[in-house]
Amino acid sequence: MEVLPAFLWPPKSWVEHANRLRKFFIGYPARLPKGSCYTRYRIIGERWLSIPIIHASKRTPFEATWPPETRWRLYHWRTLLTLYGKAPFFYEWKPFLEYLYLEAPLSRLADVAELIIQELARLYHWQVEWKPEDAPIYFPCSAAEVSILDQLLRSGP
Repeated sequence: MEVLPAFLWPPKSWVEHANRLRKFFIGYPARLPKGSCYTRYRIIGERWLSIPIIHASKRTPFEATWPPETRWRLYHWRTLLTLYGKAPFFYEWKPFLEYLYLEAPLSRLADVAELIIQELARLYHWQVEWKPEDAPIYFPCSAAEVSILDQLLRSGP
């Protein structure tokens, strides 16, 4: 079974590939590539939303954490609300997004990615599991590619 990387809001090409597979593992590489889609996602208007990762925790991506204050979550939520609040499918996703950004007691990068990917798996009827530790991972992420979140909010699944 193939292993796909656990991007936060994966790029559209990742979702298309996952749709072809239907059943796959997700995981992290041994190290987080600098400036990668593992810790940020691109949205409408050439904007990136990044999750601030604590540098000491970058050695083990699965355990990577961020500062306990919630400013970055509130910033992400307000940005999404401003840019997508009038998008056709925003209100369908609003409860999930509010929970994710304002309420969820998540402290690890893996927790956020898993919550998002599990929601996508439910939507697209995928079977997803975390990868075995030694499984290789490769999936390119283009800096020009917009995340699936943009499509979900503007065009639907």
